[in-house]
Amino acid sequence: DAIQRNRPVLCDPGTHLRLREDLVTWLNNRKGGPVRWISGWAGTGKTTIAQTMAKYWGEQGRLAASFFFSR
Repeated sequence: DAIQRNRPVLCDPGTHLRLREDLVTWLNNRKGGPVRWISGWAGTGKTTIAQTMAKYWGEQGRLAASFFFSR
């Protein structure tokens, strides 16, 4: 929630639902491993999905920390 940071870009409602559901399932599955890797070409929405999930998990009280790089 840094003051210097612009408003984070979030997924539009109704988009990336399958991936977001997969990430929620991963978090709830204790055998899922400590890290989830999201990969893809530049501009495909990796940061947008990560910011959306960080906001969601923060609202759920399940986010320990998050950080994002920007110019």
